[in-house]
Amino acid sequence: MLFTICRSEARKYLLEVKKYYADQLVSVLITYIIFGAFFLSLGKTADGSFYVGYIYWFLASSVIGEASVSISSEKQMGTFEQLMMKPVNIGVLMTIKTVVWLGVNFLKVLLLLLILKLTLPIEIAFHPGIIPVFLLSMTGVYGFTLILVALTIKYTKTASFESVISYVLLFFSGSLFSLNNMPDLVKTLASSLPLTSGIELSRRMIQHESVSSGEVAGLVLHSLLYLLSGLALFLIIMRHSRNQGINSRY
Repeated sequence: MLFTICRSEARKYLLEVKKYYADQLVSVLITYIIFGAFFLSLGKTADGSFYVGYIYWFLASSVIGEASVSISSEKQMGTFEQLMMKPVNIGVLMTIKTVVWLGVNFLKVLLLLLILKLTLPIEIAFHPGIIPVFLLSMTGVYGFTLILVALTIKYTKTASFESVISYVLLFFSGSLFSLNNMPDLVKTLASSLPLTSGIELSRRMIQHESVSSGEVAGLVLHSLLYLLSGLALFLIIMRHSRNQGINSRY
C-alpha cells in the first residue's frame, strides 16, 4: 500500500510540474539569478562548496512547507474529510508527500547546478559523504514539519509560521554568510540546529577537511532530538485537536 501511495504522489507532483511548467521555469530562473549574483559577489573568495548552504536551505524550506500547504489545499477544496478517512495514518501520508516533494525539488536543484556549471565560471565540487549528512539534516528539519502539520490541521492557516521558521533557518544556519563574527548567543543557537551542523560538515567534506565520527554522531543525536520533539508535539496537538474538534473548513 505504501508503495502505491508513493507512486501516486510522485505521479501527481510530476503532472503538476508538467502542467505548470512556466511557473517551474520562472522558479529555476529566479534561483539561477540569486545564485549567480551570490557567486559574483564572492568573486575570487568563492570555493567549490559555496553552493551547499543555499541548497540545504532551499530543500529544507520545501520539506517544512509542503505538507502544511497540502492540508490547507485539501481544506480549500473540501476534501480534507476524505483525507482523514484514508486507511493510512495522516502522519505517514504527510511524510510520503514530503519525501516525494523533496525528491522533485532535488531534481530541480540538479538541473539548476548543471545550468550554472555550463553558463558561469563556477567551480561546483562534490563529495559523496554529503549525501548521508544531508539526509540526516533533513530528518531533523522534518521535526518542524510535523509541528506545522498539526497546527495546520487545527488552525488551517499557518503560512506565517512556515515563513518564520524558514527565514530563521536561513539566518541561523549560516547558509549565506559565516557565523564566526556573530554574537555568542547567535552562534550557540545556530549550533543547536541540525541544518547548521549539516552545512558545516558538508562544506568541510567538499574542501577535503577531516570530519570526526564524533561530529557525525552529534548530528545524528541533534536530528533525532528535533525529530522526536516534533513527533511528540504533533501527537499532543493532534490529540488536543481531536478532543476539541478538528476544523475541516478553509
